[in-house]
Amino acid sequence: MSAWFPPDASFLASEMDRAFFGIYVAAAFAVVLVVGLAFVYIMQYRRKDEGDKAFPTGKANILFQTIWVLAAVGLAVYAFGLDFCGYMDRQVAPGNALQIQVTARQWDFDFAYPNGYVADTLHVVVGQPVQLNIHSEDVIHSLTIPALRLNQAALPGQQTTAWFQADRPDTYDVRSNIYSGDGFPEMQTALVTHTAADYKAWMATVTDIFAGKTMEEVGELLYNKQGCKACHSLDGSKLVGPSFKDLYGNTFDTKEGVRIVADDAYIKESILTPNVSVIAGFEPVMTPYAGKLDDKEIEAITAWLKSMSQFGQQEGN
Repeated sequence: MSAWFPPDASFLASEMDRAFFGIYVAAAFAVVLVVGLAFVYIMQYRRKDEGDKAFPTGKANILFQTIWVLAAVGLAVYAFGLDFCGYMDRQVAPGNALQIQVTARQWDFDFAYPNGYVADTLHVVVGQPVQLNIHSEDVIHSLTIPALRLNQAALPGQQTTAWFQADRPDTYDVRSNIYSGDGFPEMQTALVTHTAADYKAWMATVTDIFAGKTMEEVGELLYNKQGCKACHSLDGSKLVGPSFKDLYGNTFDTKEGVRIVADDAYIKESILTPNVSVIAGFEPVMTPYAGKLDDKEIEAITAWLKSMSQFGQQEGN
């Protein structure tokens, strides 16, 4: 509708544009009317000499004043009602909306999908409603998508929501428009809108953690993704659980006084049922991962632990 805005990518954006230009035209008309009348009155009632009166005498024109007030009220009602339905539509997402969790921080965004996958770009299906549940990890940011006319604050300690429905496949800018520090200009990413088939193919590709990676690399990825680093260090220091440094192939005593070797079988047991055989000096507090990791993922973790252990390397030799 205008070179001022990027092409709209949503029916909600079209509604907002119509409201904006309707109010813009009405405001321009009001400005022309007021300025025009002011100019006419200045010319008509200007004082020509000291004997002239600046304004005519007589009673006020009640009809004219009433029309003026009603016109102003009508303009206000018009501006309010022009986008009222669109505003209400934007407040409540449809029940079938895809739920995506958005985390804003200095200076990037994370988008977490229902299957647990986290991306630094926003991917959606054309024609599918999407609800964004937004929060900030540090200071106030905003999630702004100009093509959708979407702008929602991201607040620390509070969740805000916004929803949209993209109408055509393309790639659009996503940014924050609230200054949040020196790296603010770099806080940009993209919205990619797919057909249903393309979205399914994209999700299948990005969620395959083994694609293009070695088993050791996948093991390290799972260590970070599954929260293992909160309890198991990589440098030998003692946390809630034993360090992963030189763990594989090493010999330990359990709390029950049984001597065990941290081999493949023990690693798998410790992941699926970790509190059955606990190394001495630690408490049985680990969450079982049965049902959360499959055999191939456990194999990758084992390969990674083996690559970091001098005992595992000796065994390999």
